[in-house]
Amino acid sequence: AVHAYVANPFVKFRGLELFGNIETATGKATTETAKRTMRQLAVDGTYRFLDNRLYASARYNTLNGQLRGIANDVTVDRVQVGGGWFVMPTLLTKLEYVTQSYHAFPANDIRNGGKFSGVMITGTVAF
Repeated sequence: AVHAYVANPFVKFRGLELFGNIETATGKATTETAKRTMRQLAVDGTYRFLDNRLYASARYNTLNGQLRGIANDVTVDRVQVGGGWFVMPTLLTKLEYVTQSYHAFPANDIRNGGKFSGVMITGTVAF
């Protein structure tokens, strides 16, 4: 049996929006004898200004728990900061910086010590 709990708080005050995601899932595959637990926490803050044409945003996300075949808990952390501009109501361009890192993975796992960071430039058209 799998047990999962999720909460998604959201608060908006003028141009500021705060969104959260809190999750816990516990269960096991049919071939496993012990249950494993994974936990996720995410926080997203966005501030909109100039009549919602511009925004600045920051996100933090962490995942922690037991993966199949790994004895200890592992963690993945991600941080994103950036902003966007609605050039027109249906055209968005945004720029974000992201960094993600992997912790406590076994030495022979490809994710051991893994980390990446970089800049993302995105254009979106709505229709």
